Amino acid sequence: MSNNNSEYVFAISVEDLQHEENEKLDRELTEAEIEIAKKGLECGLLTGIDSVYGAIFNEMIPNDHRKSRLNHLSKNILLLVTIIFLAFYFFACTGYSVNMGIKSYTAINEDNDSLKYYIGTEDGSAGKSKLLVLVQGSGRESISRRFGWGAEAAMFGYDVLYLEKYAYDDSLKFLNTDCRERRMKDISFAINDVAKNVYGNNLTEICLFADSEGGVLAPELANEIALIKRILILGNGGLSGVEKINILFDKEKKYNYNGYLTKSGIKSKDDLDILLKEIKDNPDTEKYFLGNTYKYWNSYIYYDIDNYYEKLKIPTLVIMGENDFSVPCESALYLKEKFKKNNLFTVEIIPDADHFFVNSKGEKQFNNVLKTIIYPWFKRTSN
Repeated sequence: MSNNNSEYVFAISVEDLQHEENEKLDRELTEAEIEIAKKGLECGLLTGIDSVYGAIFNEMIPNDHRKSRLNHLSKNILLLVTIIFLAFYFFACTGYSVNMGIKSYTAINEDNDSLKYYIGTEDGSAGKSKLLVLVQGSGRESISRRFGWGAEAAMFGYDVLYLEKYAYDDSLKFLNTDCRERRMKDISFAINDVAKNVYGNNLTEICLFADSEGGVLAPELANEIALIKRILILGNGGLSGVEKINILFDKEKKYNYNGYLTKSGIKSKDDLDILLKEIKDNPDTEKYFLGNTYKYWNSYIYYDIDNYYEKLKIPTLVIMGENDFSVPCESALYLKEKFKKNNLFTVEIIPDADHFFVNSKGEKQFNNVLKTIIYPWFKRTSN
């Protein structure tokens, strides 16, 4: 075993910084930005290093010498929070010089279910009067994988709320409960809980940042919660689920594209019609399609989202990729035509971009979307 006291325990190279930058922002850091990143890392590490050391060395003390099991757990939690803080700090500093920290919260709803959420704030404490709420898409992944999304909103005076889906860490429970109604109920509860118990009813505005499946929920949420003053939707539009899925199937056939409908064994419109009828007639948790229950699909496919779009009286931005084969861009084009005389409504179609805003050359386009569409929209619609 090496006993070299001068050996580095941990190091972050400029190459590491550039790798993270390419992952997050699809470009390399300039020399000036590298200096900013160095300062941010130094500040973040020095800010939490005592807590990190405390938690590490606590692991090396025999159990009978520890003050209590609670103290042990609290220090591990503190270590986790510190690491989250540093990771978030690193991401923000490398791209936008925004210093943010994340705090975790847990709330119990009326059904006695535990719901977890996180709040990202520029100074590490919930203090702003505006809140950006990230409404993630489908799937069972933890929202922690999205930490960093929306960090730029701090430039416009927002804290950021990250909501965990119910039972995201329990696959069976998640499958049996995941549906549109459940997500609507949980998100509404969490937003109201945060507004009351974290911000003391002092919030003046909420902006929804909704991604993919989240874009189906956003218009209804905005109609229910008066604090929601703006909506930003990525990767979804109008039309019913039945219309969207039929458009997708037609496009898969037209372009000979081996999409998720074709891969699932649907070979004809008759096959698709039979499947849709089964989902409509039997919205249970016993049968599955593409990894989700019929109950899940029924809740999204047979849902009138356009009714909620029509009632919106707030600035709304919908952005989709032209080559989206997960949700057809026709759903956004439909909205663009329908609300072409509505000054509060903006629809942008990104040429040669898929559902994740990656073009046919494999180049990520989202950073450019942020700079050329989202930032100007925020500025234009600010009071």
